[in-house]
This record gives sequence, C-alpha cells and structure tokens, in this order.
Amino acid sequence: MNDSVISDLARLLPTSTARDLPAGRKQILKEHLMSEIRLAHETGPAASPPRRPRRWHARHPMLAMATGAGAVAVTAALVVSVVGPGATGPGAKIAASPGPSAAGVGSPSVGAVGPAVVLLDKIADAAERQPAQQVANGEFMYIRSEDAYPVDTITDGHETSVMQKPYERQVWLPVASSCVAGLLIEQGSSTPLGDPYPGCGPGNLAGPTYRLLQSLPTNPRALLNLIYAQTKGEGPSPNAEAFTTIGDLIRESIVPPQTAAALYRAAALIPGVTFINNVPDAVGRPGVAVAWRTGGHDVDAWIFDPSTLQYMGERDYNTATGTVNGESAVLQRAFVAKPGELP
Repeated sequence: MNDSVISDLARLLPTSTARDLPAGRKQILKEHLMSEIRLAHETGPAASPPRRPRRWHARHPMLAMATGAGAVAVTAALVVSVVGPGATGPGAKIAASPGPSAAGVGSPSVGAVGPAVVLLDKIADAAERQPAQQVANGEFMYIRSEDAYPVDTITDGHETSVMQKPYERQVWLPVASSCVAGLLIEQGSSTPLGDPYPGCGPGNLAGPTYRLLQSLPTNPRALLNLIYAQTKGEGPSPNAEAFTTIGDLIRESIVPPQTAAALYRAAALIPGVTFINNVPDAVGRPGVAVAWRTGGHDVDAWIFDPSTLQYMGERDYNTATGTVNGESAVLQRAFVAKPGELP
C-alpha cells in the first residue's frame, strides 16, 4: 500500500483517540494478516473466486418467513502492508477510489484489505459506544427502509431480470420468540410474518430475534468460528458465506452494541474484504463501504455514514459498469410495543 492511499484513508476516517493497540486487538490484526498472506499464496494473481449466486431475496430473511420459507484501533499510519502475489494494482485502486465507477476489485490481497480492516475497527468502536437499550420480550424491532431488487420473469422459456425502483419497506420483528407474529408492509400489501422453522425460540442466523443477537459471542474470533460452523457447506466458499451472513444479521435488525462491534471485528478477520470510497445507498446518500467481491467486478458492499460510521444500507453492483443488482437504505430503527405501531 503506497503512502497516498494511507493518507487518503487517514483523511477519510474520524481521528482515533487510541494511543496504542490493546494486546487482544493486536492479536486480531496478526490473525487477519496471516490469513491474507495464506490467501495470497494459495490463490495467486490470476485466481478469481466463483461468482456467488444472486441471493437478494434470500438475504431478506423476513421476506422468506412471510412466504413460509482499532480488528485494529489505529490511525492510518499504523496500517501494515504485506505484499504477496496479486497484491498490487487493482486492489490499491479501489482503496483510493474516487467512487464506484473506478477500476475493479481484482484478486484478494493484503494491499486491498488494509483500509477495510481499519474502517471496520473504527465502525466497531462507534457501535460499541452506542447505549444499550432495555427491551421487553413482548416488544418488536421496527425497521423502515428503501429497497430495490431484481425481479426475475420467464417468458417463452427465457428468463429476464429487471431491477425495481426503490420502494418503502416496513417490518416489525419479535424481540424474543420467532413464533410471535411479526408484520411486513411493502408495495401496498401487508403480510403477517411467521416462523418458517419447527418449534419456537430466538430464531437463528437466517432470521434472528433481538435475544438471539444478544446471545452471540462478543469475541470476534469465536463469533466468526460460530458463523463458519453454522453455515458450513453453504455458498461458494466459507469466507463468502461468512461475509453474507454478517450482512444478513446487520441489515434488517437492531443489533446490540457489543454484538455489533463483534460482528464488524469478525468481518475484519475474513480474508478478502475490501474498502471502497463514495458508494451511495438506495436513496442516494454517499457513504464509505466494506465490500466482498462476488465475481469479476461485482461486489456486495455494506455502506456506512462517513461521519458517524453508522450502517446505512447495502448495494450489490458492478464496479466497472455501475450496474446495480440490489440495494437498500435503512431510514429508521426503533423498538415498539406491537406490530403496525410506529415509533
């Protein structure tokens, strides 16, 4: 990573108040760098992971229910760059990218990942500083968003996919039990939400309640290992599926501060995560993003407010053409007493 990239990132991110890394955070950084070195050695410059099938519908778990279905608190000057095969060129361009139309992601590399690790740790710090809320079991998580995703149609044996325009989505999800009926309102229709899995409980990684999120490990490595274990055999690779799963957990829920911090630090341990600057959400708000390459120039990007570092939304798009394959923008989150009630 060259000095200009480090300088750009330092200007972009809020100033860290940390003077030195705690021992535990140094260990997380060390683990991340070792994972990147192994990945660079195994893949080489020409390697490209298989494209992940489009899962925009599946990554909205409550829609599936309705159908029955500082890792481093450091300033940029402390970023460590380890050059391995494929660690130059495209990755560095994205790290210093002026926007989503810049050059593609290229093969995973340490050079491309350093800024993402710094950003994720600062996001984790910001999440950790949020006040923990006292929530009763009978309450509901309310999330209002603007969403757009592709609609697939088959005509005369030919499948076509057309992106919808962004529309408002409101969802009420139970705090404690997946068998308590929630509610989804979108595109003029109101749909009760039920439990698609046998038995009642706090849900699972595909459809968590607030209580499940509270119960997740707050040690980043333990949390990531849990995600690997519970998603084994899914997706194109364990790392791709881990990134997708963390995105599922933060997208349409209210995540307790300690859990949110652990999820972001766990994401920093996944080899291949990348930083992209100036990515808009579904309502056009500009943000900074942590992304995963799903194939070629296609990425799945989590978007954060560059000032507050709060999660804003997500965009699946092609960095070369700008083609959007799915996007969301979170507009409001709150706890309410019953489905249909507004904050």
